[in-house]
Amino acid sequence: MTVNVDASRCIGCGMCAAAVPAVFQIQGRVSVVQAQPRTLAEEAGAFDAANGCPVNAIRARKA
Repeated sequence: MTVNVDASRCIGCGMCAAAVPAVFQIQGRVSVVQAQPRTLAEEAGAFDAANGCPVNAIRARKA
């Protein structure tokens, strides 16, 4: 799975970083991908974060 955050859309709400801290972290006012998902649980969390992002700034795609 490949995860990306569109920093121009991100509002830094932190939902993704709270849900999957191994993948996302807040830097300044936006979320960044600190590591691609490595486990099935991280993939599921990243997918849920993408679906739950209030501004659709996260893209999670199966490789």
